[in-house]
Amino acid sequence: MKMKYALYLGCLIPAREIGYELSARRTLQALGVDLTDISGASCCAPFSIQSLDYLSWLALASRNLCLAEEMGLNILALCNDCYESLMMVNKILKQEKGLKNQVNEILSKVGKEFKGKVEVKHMIDVLYEDVGLDKMADFVKRPLKGLRVATQPGCHLVRPKMLHGGIGLEFEALDQLVKILGAEPVSYERRDVCCGGPLRDIDDDLARSLSRDKLAGIKKANIDCLITVCPFCYIQFDLGQMELQSLRKEEFNVPVLHFTELLSLAMGFDPTDVELKEHRIPIKKLLQKL
Repeated sequence: MKMKYALYLGCLIPAREIGYELSARRTLQALGVDLTDISGASCCAPFSIQSLDYLSWLALASRNLCLAEEMGLNILALCNDCYESLMMVNKILKQEKGLKNQVNEILSKVGKEFKGKVEVKHMIDVLYEDVGLDKMADFVKRPLKGLRVATQPGCHLVRPKMLHGGIGLEFEALDQLVKILGAEPVSYERRDVCCGGPLRDIDDDLARSLSRDKLAGIKKANIDCLITVCPFCYIQFDLGQMELQSLRKEEFNVPVLHFTELLSLAMGFDPTDVELKEHRIPIKKLLQKL
């Protein structure tokens, strides 16, 4: 039976990370996940909006939930921030009738009403829980034997614990998915620490220091590549390495890939089929090793 979802891309992925979008679309489709774009979707109103105006955050995010409700489909999000924002608003409005009424009063001005009829899932949850490890294993055509991988789920996929049930769960899910592809997930120093991305444009030097320390741990662990499922983590480590090289004269040369890009390679897709060319840190040696 086909698994059907309303695909929520967010703002960053279609603007700057086409490799993530294309590899996700092609691999999920091959695995039997039917994705329908949400027509008219807007920004998820991430955590920064929540801290500025709580009610505006609820209303902006819930409008996207309304669009999925009209489609009759649960949401699949690729971006950690989008996932967290939409999931939190969905849970809050389902639980708090007073806030739901306030939000619906705002939404009525654009002809929408939040009814609480859909759920929000991250792409990792869909792969791990809905598709399942056994089915994914059947689709691995090119096992990634000998590949040592550092995994980076990202903060907003695992925090706050009250929503996600603990940091270890999503780390374990991502590690298990990497293992199914034939690669080896390898632990490294400061693995649980933020990449520093949220501090960009607030304290750039501190943001770079956080990513630099994680990259040093990855390099020390003799890892072939870093895998992310968060578009902001991806930028922080891929573009961030270029900044460290330019500003601090430090080179790490750690290839950074979206998990779905690694998945596409294991499933036998040609790199040209999923736009594996947006990487600032070259991945040519990694592809040759595979």
